[in-house]
Amino acid sequence: MATLSASNGAALESSAAAIRMLAARGYEATTAEDLADAVGMSRSTFFRRFGSKDEVIFSDHDHALARLESFLADTALPVPEALAAGTADVLRLLIRDPEAARLRLELMRRTPALRDRELIITHRYERVFVRYLRERVTAPGWVVSALAAGIVAVHNRTLRDWLRGELVDAPEAFARDARRLCGLFREWLAPGDEPGDRRVLVAVYDAAGAPETVLDAVSAQLGPGR
Repeated sequence: MATLSASNGAALESSAAAIRMLAARGYEATTAEDLADAVGMSRSTFFRRFGSKDEVIFSDHDHALARLESFLADTALPVPEALAAGTADVLRLLIRDPEAARLRLELMRRTPALRDRELIITHRYERVFVRYLRERVTAPGWVVSALAAGIVAVHNRTLRDWLRGELVDAPEAFARDARRLCGLFREWLAPGDEPGDRRVLVAVYDAAGAPETVLDAVSAQLGPGR
């Protein structure tokens, strides 16, 4: 995955500083001007870059979504691996500052407007996955929608488990569970690779027999073209 540019890294640091101030003073009691001071910007620069208090709290998602879209557009990985790797990188970015990640969760818990904003961001991730899946797989619409929503749900659950201290390596845990989720959709993600399409042959032969004889016998059992 691509590393953060200097400008993106600075923006994420600004977001973390704003989250710390909001957590300390309270969402309603903190003005945009207070946040501009906290991140070392003029009021006009703050509004030009972030637009509002809500935007600065969730600005890391803008970077995460851009990275995710770029990765999915360029990767040659199989669909399950691409979904696992790309979304694990999103998670890695969101928890790069553990304290800020936990403070943001607490802010959302106490502030209904922020929970509504989180739902909007969730839908943005789903749309990214839907576009990617429509381009890469041939599947009914419900499959695409269900898998896109499922990837987001697994990501969100993994993030919350990590925030509660139930996970150490959240990206690895997510990638594992995402692969399991994709396995439920194997019929569309890996057509022709269903367990029922595989044939298993158990061969018993004379160890003293010539290799050619053994191979001929196995080939005969497998059938033509095998």
